[in-house]
Amino acid sequence: MAKLYNMQPVQGVVIVADGTLMFNNRPVIGIREAGEATLFADNRPVLGIEIVSDGATIHNGLPVLGAVRITDGRSLYANAPVIPVRSAGVPVDPDRYMLFASRGGRLPSGYAVDTTGIGLTHFASRLTFGNAPYRTRAPRFHFSGFALNEGFGPQETILPGNDVMIDGVELIVRGTAYPADFAGAPGATIASGSRGVYCDFPAFAGEIGPLEDFHVVTRWHIAAVGQKFIGPARIQKHRGEKYWAAADAPALAALIAADAPTTAALDAFYAVAPGNQTNSQLICYGPDIMLAKGGWDGRPVVLGVGDSVGYGRQEVSASADARGNLGWLSKWLDAEGGPGRIPHLFIGCPSAQSARELAASALMRWDILDEIRDFNAGRYPFTVVVNQMGTNDANTTTATWKLRLTGLIARIKARLGSDMRVIQCTVPPQNGTTAAYSTAAAITVSAPVWTTGRASINDDIRANAGFGHDGCLDVDRAWTDYPDNPDKFRAATDLGQIGTLLSVTPGDGATTHPTATADFHPKVGDTLLVEYQPGLYANRVVIDASDNGDGTSFITFANTYNTAFQPNARTYWAISPEGVHPQPGYIDHWIVPRLAQADKERLVG
Repeated sequence: MAKLYNMQPVQGVVIVADGTLMFNNRPVIGIREAGEATLFADNRPVLGIEIVSDGATIHNGLPVLGAVRITDGRSLYANAPVIPVRSAGVPVDPDRYMLFASRGGRLPSGYAVDTTGIGLTHFASRLTFGNAPYRTRAPRFHFSGFALNEGFGPQETILPGNDVMIDGVELIVRGTAYPADFAGAPGATIASGSRGVYCDFPAFAGEIGPLEDFHVVTRWHIAAVGQKFIGPARIQKHRGEKYWAAADAPALAALIAADAPTTAALDAFYAVAPGNQTNSQLICYGPDIMLAKGGWDGRPVVLGVGDSVGYGRQEVSASADARGNLGWLSKWLDAEGGPGRIPHLFIGCPSAQSARELAASALMRWDILDEIRDFNAGRYPFTVVVNQMGTNDANTTTATWKLRLTGLIARIKARLGSDMRVIQCTVPPQNGTTAAYSTAAAITVSAPVWTTGRASINDDIRANAGFGHDGCLDVDRAWTDYPDNPDKFRAATDLGQIGTLLSVTPGDGATTHPTATADFHPKVGDTLLVEYQPGLYANRVVIDASDNGDGTSFITFANTYNTAFQPNARTYWAISPEGVHPQPGYIDHWIVPRLAQADKERLVG
């Protein structure tokens, strides 16, 4: 029986280049994505489609058609109406566990939280996740007993050194809490250095709706003050997330029931880029690999191996988008466009190298993925691997640099199967600056390895010359000021002025001033580049902003300064703190918009 969507047979299509008129001996159609849950558009029913990548000419009993995705507003293609479609179609494999949740995009890394200074033993986190663009059911979550070393990534050598006891986990869907089941128990003991455990939610017999937010409350404790725990997350306050601590379980339960504010001892450095326990926002425990069955529609699902360049090292929790995403790759994958939002999980960390991935001391995550395959009828919960790494593999000998990347691609295919697609990202540059990346002239290239060496690597990635990958994402050309300055970040002044600091209080060069009035509306977590005197620039991080009601905002900065400020100081998005990692505004307003959503088709084939 033919698969149906919206009471019509699902049409198999192959995405072809714009301008193509014939495919499979039939006219090529123009298509555009209809909105979520839209069944009728442009006076016609929305057509369900499935991307065909195996060379078949017949799919679902119908001839496969060539299709061009129309994203520029055209209503006609080749003199025929553009057809509204949904890529969702119908569930392709409703009993297959797949990665599905936004915000849950990484495994624990960084450091083990030392509770000595906190002085408490019982903890809870409430994290908010977003569902995939289709209905899901039967969620299963994983909790780890190890973290990745952010100084020698992605080696799995950060351990709490003691057991961590999960006392309970609740899945909250549409206001109703459903308790977790850990192999028949409400909680579990996680041994230090272990692969961890899984939980199910048998009391939750329903479905999570497409793109619907849901919450997970995790309660855990350690045996005594001074013991440690690891974790995959930092709370995002603007999305309603909380982090509590208490001396015992009843006191913790009371905080959760009262929806109390985040415990003061856990609430510091909110708008500071991730670092260690003494200088950045505190890590919390929670699920790290999140799986669900249900309405997966055959779109790509990504396993990412990456480093701080992809994770958004300079992103703070406050700069997460509405679905909790941080970093250019996560924000790009979860954006509408192309084949739609792409569920994903990253298993790397800052400092990670291709040379160290899937090698000594970096195998346990892959063992966990094999465990999932084994209870998932021999299928992994993803369809494609993206290797974002390359920066930390740099070497003055280009052949050595290349071998580190190609070696990982070969190891991934040997481990997951030769038919597993592996996509390689190009490598962005590293720069220096004489004036805060304000102008192109003020940006310098760090070393020859980041010009000729990087160019050679990227040319080979684009041409797949000796790489053995299945496609590339050319983030380098989206990242840089290509084509004018292909080895440099885009300069702040070229990116464009976003507003003016009308006044800084007092800004006299003597008294410290943490506040300013602006003629625009920044958000907490934004990093701004301010021309505080003619031709002189400095970064400022926003930790509080309120609307004055007259088109201006009152801003509080993360630190105090005694810089003398000119009135009406021009303000731009900050570019980078050190020429390696992009600031949040650069990610949101330059990299992600320039990396074409149509490039997601490369994840399919």
